Amino acid sequence: MKNLDQRNQIIEYSLKLNSTNLSPLRSGNISLRGIEDDKEGYLITPSGKKYETLKPEDIVFMGLNEEVKNDLGNNPSSEWRFHRDIYVNKKEAHAIVHAHSPHATAVSSHGKP
Repeated sequence: MKNLDQRNQIIEYSLKLNSTNLSPLRSGNISLRGIEDDKEGYLITPSGKKYETLKPEDIVFMGLNEEVKNDLGNNPSSEWRFHRDIYVNKKEAHAIVHAHSPHATAVSSHGKP
């Protein structure tokens, strides 16, 4: 399988989102910049799957110019667009962790900077 190490890293850190309570109940997502079949893109957690059940083949590869790629029957995180936009506009970005920590969520609900 292509990018097996990267896919396993995504799974490892997805599990940490839950175990550290950084983003409980699958409310976050993770991606890593990568190349597959000579195409620049990123690997991203799938939509609607529990992190503790993830397998490397569940991680979705998307090209930087693609809307949605669904080769394996997996859909990417519903927030794939902002991952793509960051990778396109920030060449120095190699990974994105989108989390909803309880404390940050509580602070943001006040609507103050």
